[in-house]
Amino acid sequence: MNQGWFWLRGLCFVIVLSTVVDFAAYATKVASYAEPSADLSVDAIIVLTGDAGRLAAGGQLLQDGRATHLMISGVNPSATTADVRRHTGLDDAAFDCCVTLGREATDTVGNAREAAAYVRANGYDRLIIVTSDYHLPRSLLEFRSNMPGVDLIPYPVRTPAPWQDVGALRLWLQEYAKYTTVQLRHSLIQPTDDA
Repeated sequence: MNQGWFWLRGLCFVIVLSTVVDFAAYATKVASYAEPSADLSVDAIIVLTGDAGRLAAGGQLLQDGRATHLMISGVNPSATTADVRRHTGLDDAAFDCCVTLGREATDTVGNAREAAAYVRANGYDRLIIVTSDYHLPRSLLEFRSNMPGVDLIPYPVRTPAPWQDVGALRLWLQEYAKYTTVQLRHSLIQPTDDA
């Protein structure tokens, strides 16, 4: 009985330690994402809706001439086009000519599928992916799975670090759990590059 308890405690310790180390690796990956160089241009910019700042970042990239097209994936069906345009910071002319709204996606898997259909329809092979920094690892996994061969350049919208805010820590832990689950799913179903 005592020996069984000893091994159980040891196993729990190993699980907790490996989880802490893996979360640290995830946080390091998130922190390592940097904004692309100012002279980089792509076929299109894909913005995943969610946290504040993503739409404005995508609008700014379009204004900076990084691409001639911008797709916003996961737009809430109740959101008006005018509301979305306002959050991008684009004027009507820029928005009308160059922005596509995707309203079908309700999660990250849906974002990847919605964007993949858009990319295939337009023959694009190089994209900037805009989302919150902590969301990039999982997003890139899903996007690579849905559009193999397409060059994906991450653009992190910075959020509070988990060691600065309890709410941010909870959010990062939730996202880490989702990322780990997606990694496991991809490793079981199909080989894929790490994000």
